[in-house]
Amino acid sequence: MATAVEKIFSAKAGRPIKAGDIVVVEVDACMIHDVNGPTAVKNFAQIAKTVKSPAHHLIVLDHFAPCPNAAAGNNHLLLRRFAKEHGIRLVDVCKGVCHQKMLESGKVRPGGIAVGTDSHSCTYGALNAFSTGVGAAEAAVIFACDQCWFKVPPTIRVEFVGKLPRKILGKDLALELLRILGEAGASYQCMEFGGEAVADISFDSRATLCNMMIEAGAKGAIMPCDEVARRWLAAYGVTGEAGVEPDGDAEYSRRITIDVSQMRPLVAVPPRIDHAVAAEELEKVRVDQVVLGSCTNGRYEDIALAAEILRGKRVADGVRLLVYPASPEVEAALKAGGHLDALTSAGASVFPPSCGPCAGIHGGLLGDGEVAVSTTNRNLNGRMGSKDARIYIASPLVAACSALCGFITDREVLG
Repeated sequence: MATAVEKIFSAKAGRPIKAGDIVVVEVDACMIHDVNGPTAVKNFAQIAKTVKSPAHHLIVLDHFAPCPNAAAGNNHLLLRRFAKEHGIRLVDVCKGVCHQKMLESGKVRPGGIAVGTDSHSCTYGALNAFSTGVGAAEAAVIFACDQCWFKVPPTIRVEFVGKLPRKILGKDLALELLRILGEAGASYQCMEFGGEAVADISFDSRATLCNMMIEAGAKGAIMPCDEVARRWLAAYGVTGEAGVEPDGDAEYSRRITIDVSQMRPLVAVPPRIDHAVAAEELEKVRVDQVVLGSCTNGRYEDIALAAEILRGKRVADGVRLLVYPASPEVEAALKAGGHLDALTSAGASVFPPSCGPCAGIHGGLLGDGEVAVSTTNRNLNGRMGSKDARIYIASPLVAACSALCGFITDREVLG
């Protein structure tokens, strides 16, 4: 009678664990980045001298990348020194976005526990792991002893049924769930995905879907360990993983069924991420900037599908199309496939792998009254520059169509 997450914690604790239990267990992988990573490093210095398992961890400089000021530069120096001193792998500026690099690292395994000092660390559930965000204090303790405390979350079971249309991506699935749940409807719960349509959801879309569940307050999200996951793992040298699956009689806090065959491309209307409407309902909204990328939608499929829409065409006059691949590996694959050439020929500006304007720190920020369509994850006022700007969150397909037409639309979307 156990959910997937309860099974993960039971295996770690060596005894049956249920939702609501508080446990201290071993963590398999931990990521820190350049926002609160420096605090984690300073906290670590107060409790230990040696990182217990350096190979389990990752440090990524992606939010302040390229470095915008001296204070951020000094934090980067601190993190570089710490990584070198303790033998931890460091991903330097413009070499990748933290969550994508964790997925590519081989450190996240099915049935394991992986965390990061970022709210979107639930992304790693795409690999059938329990993953969640932690604070700088928890990260410091994990570096010191490989352990962390958790209150095991109850689980919401989501069944995807029907035939997945080509035009429906992980972003649309996430926005549909956010519309159903609301911004707090999954607070301190884990989303568990299944159903006949899951096999049709690509790995890139799975990562997007898991990434976005924090927007409903979820503690984590978990996909099955099936052939889709195993192909990804094998590409990064991980084989022979059985993973975990729930019992047929597992107890859930809620069950949700979504017929994907009936879905249309969705857009989240600012300033709420759970206010999702069909893209076709917003076709009179003019667009100044389109952002394609981030930890949510900067993967190969995301950008390649957008490039397919824009190939041989030009973005509308007055529209700025900014593209941020999520890693050098993604960037190289896109270049090899001719997708980056298609985008630049269409008028896009392609930037090195980083968070870009998503974090609202620098680069690609909006002025008063401007409107953006973005494949990022949050659309609250001021997230990407001016508090008077408006950010509409959408899939890469809707983003590409909107860049082409100059207003929010899915008219050119793939059939």
